[in-house]
Amino acid sequence: MDLKKQIIQEYLTQGCGFRKLAAKYGISRTTICKWVLIHQGIHNLPPTQKQESYSHSSMNNSPKKSTTAGQETNEELLQKIAALEKQLEHQQLKVIVLDTLITVAEKQLNISIRKKPGTQQSEK
Repeated sequence: MDLKKQIIQEYLTQGCGFRKLAAKYGISRTTICKWVLIHQGIHNLPPTQKQESYSHSSMNNSPKKSTTAGQETNEELLQKIAALEKQLEHQQLKVIVLDTLITVAEKQLNISIRKKPGTQQSEK
């Protein structure tokens, strides 16, 4: 986990590219890209200059129309909503995985792992 954080921080602070980091650490660039995007989504971080320039160049090569301040605010809000929706989706998937894991463990080990409703905590 520390290596993952180190790679993400190196990308965000030093501006190293995904390919350079992939070669340096022996991890695929797509994996590093996913790590960075998830990290940015969870912590609501803005895209880096590289990401901005890439998304602008890949979306449309024509010049952008000038926008008013109100439209920029709307766009920012839409981006925040999209980031929050991604976070929510990620957390919902995590809940499903953990619930499935508990169910499988209960069946295989033949024990009850989930807390029963109304159970009192024991005193130590």
